[in-house]
Amino acid sequence: MHRTATSIALALGLGLTAAAPSLAAAYPDHPIRMVVPFPPGSITDVVARSLGKHMAADLGQPVVVENKPGANGIIGTHDVARSKPDGYTLVVVGVSTAASGVSLFKDLPYNPAKDLAPIGAVAETPYLLVGSPKVAGANVGELFAYGRQHPGKLTYAYGSGSAQVFGAKLAAMGDINVTAVPYRGGPQALTDVIGGTVDLTFTDLANGLQQARAGKVKTYGVSTPERFALAPDIPTLNESGAPGFNLTVWFGLMGPAGLPQPVVDRLAKSLDLALADRELQETYARQGLTVKTQSPAEFGAFIDAEIGKWAAIVKETGIAPQ
Repeated sequence: MHRTATSIALALGLGLTAAAPSLAAAYPDHPIRMVVPFPPGSITDVVARSLGKHMAADLGQPVVVENKPGANGIIGTHDVARSKPDGYTLVVVGVSTAASGVSLFKDLPYNPAKDLAPIGAVAETPYLLVGSPKVAGANVGELFAYGRQHPGKLTYAYGSGSAQVFGAKLAAMGDINVTAVPYRGGPQALTDVIGGTVDLTFTDLANGLQQARAGKVKTYGVSTPERFALAPDIPTLNESGAPGFNLTVWFGLMGPAGLPQPVVDRLAKSLDLALADRELQETYARQGLTVKTQSPAEFGAFIDAEIGKWAAIVKETGIAPQ
């Protein structure tokens, strides 16, 4: 009897061992949903659509990009965090959804370090500070002077948690009181700056430059210490009157926690192939994006560090958690 039970157990064990590779080999066998927790036209949307196209070519299944905006990216990201961990629901995360949100919201319904599985980094980019043509000041130094002379008169639009922190950081550096106005997404915030409803916003380079070249907004500077190759004529915020300003935004790919390791490995491999593609790199470059590559483990450690980094910035700027 004992020998029979042992034989059955061994057979079952061998069967399970043999099944694991076959399950991994079968993935994916139907379309994958890639959630963008911000509106169409946002920089996160731009990142996802090119990425999804190139990953689909390698995975052999469609990667369907789904916009699910709301609450600074919380709604769409939370939807993925509570999805079945089978590799068929992914999310493009960024500073707002995987780092700064931990400090900006008292009751964030998910923990990015625990409820999401890292697959890899994707890209990074600076932000561009733009203003309505009606706003006083040709540079940040003059903008600060105006803000000090007219406390609370300047308004600042933001469509993401990262943009919110960028604006608060700038206001703190200039010792000015700026009224922050939340929007559903970056494109909507930029539209109202163009229309003069609000004065300022931090936006992605591609959209900001397009509107600046058309004369619809004025530019104050990029958020990195060096000028950006896409717009070498635009100064940095350091040059424009905010010395020491140095912030960038980044994007990565994650799934719900508990993804099987073979699925993580398959997705990470597909992500690396996509990011190595020259067409994707050129598409990103035209949008002011630079490819950023990290393994799942490296990206997970990066997120842990970023949560701490942005918590310190939120505390420094005095933003009250919502």
